[in-house]
Amino acid sequence: MDNEELKLLLARAFDRAWSRYYRPGRVTIPAELALTALANHLVHVAKNGVTDEDQLVARSLMHLISLAPNEPT
Repeated sequence: MDNEELKLLLARAFDRAWSRYYRPGRVTIPAELALTALANHLVHVAKNGVTDEDQLVARSLMHLISLAPNEPT
């Protein structure tokens, strides 16, 4: 996979993970922190050899969820 293909892959995975994570009413970290964390996580995971888009999305979504405070009970 060349650099341009990787950029497109990461951009698609970023958009998909973000659209699944950020929902009205969900308790989340501030968007500016979440967006940065998402981008950094995607790059880190891809550098470690994960280039399957679905895996990138799933791992990134789980990472974002792990950063958010627990929902009130």
